[in-house]
Amino acid sequence: MKAAVYGGPGDLVIGEAPDPAPKADNVIVRVRACAICGTDLKLFTVGNPRCKPPRIIGHELVGEVASVGAEIEGLAVGDRVTVATSVSCHRCDYCSRGLENLCPHMKCISYDWNAGFAELMALPAAVVRGGNVIPVPADVADTAAALSEPLSCVINAQKIAGVKPGDTVVVIGAGPLGCLHSEVAKAYGAHKVILTQRSAARLALARKLRGVDVVDVSKEDAVEQIRARTDGQGADVVIASAPTAASQATALQMARKGGVVSLFASLPQGNSAIEVDTRLIHYGQISIVGASDSRPCDVRDAVALLQAGKIDTKTIVTHELPLERLLDGLELMRKREGLKIVIRP
Repeated sequence: MKAAVYGGPGDLVIGEAPDPAPKADNVIVRVRACAICGTDLKLFTVGNPRCKPPRIIGHELVGEVASVGAEIEGLAVGDRVTVATSVSCHRCDYCSRGLENLCPHMKCISYDWNAGFAELMALPAAVVRGGNVIPVPADVADTAAALSEPLSCVINAQKIAGVKPGDTVVVIGAGPLGCLHSEVAKAYGAHKVILTQRSAARLALARKLRGVDVVDVSKEDAVEQIRARTDGQGADVVIASAPTAASQATALQMARKGGVVSLFASLPQGNSAIEVDTRLIHYGQISIVGASDSRPCDVRDAVALLQAGKIDTKTIVTHELPLERLLDGLELMRKREGLKIVIRP
């Protein structure tokens, strides 16, 4: 089969690889589409100690079941599926509290098992029996279904932040995840969604989203503009989706009293400290929350939003490329010349 095999930072070879072997306790999936994630770019450029090469990477996928092992129940050949790619132990304290995404024993597709930048991939028993294989309805296009995993991370974050009907939501950063945040906030009934961005290319893409107020912070003061657009009150929920310390620090100044700030984007290890005016938090009763990864239930919710047509996937998916052009897709992402880039094996 064709596959993209990761050998370490800067080493990604696209060529022939052995087909995964059908076993009694696995499922073989024929991959139909796999989107590039920001973590794929980080893996390619700087690496990640959790990923042990050689490894076929790519975890934002949709595919069709090609074979089902004799010991596997609940799946059939021809089923269309996506995958919740973080697989928890279902035994620890975190899992018992419904926080499977925080499981200390978690294993991940693309790190611990081969993944979706290939024509075929094997799903081991732990993935199937853990409830991580999610059905995809026939009326959800492949390119849309490939967004299920990143969309699930956004959904998890907005559940934690408590986005609700009537809210004003500010999203800092109009990258792929920031645009998904804007769409989910609208789907959850936000009265006003404001998206801030600096680069001209991303601004042009963000302005294609319907019902989103886009602010060019290269020309306007971000905090002043948010205050002006909220009658001086600030936003109910501010989501820092840009991976910079400045965006996280600024988010506090955009929140209204009693508001919530979600630190969604991760900052680089060793450079993640920010200076915070705690008086804003104290006197404004502002809550600061984090959000990491997602659970299978969030992926199911993502598929439901996609099926309901609540997410503008046609705007957010800016490129479709064959597997042979995966390196071109990574370069497009590095240059921020697109939003979601979907690879077709």
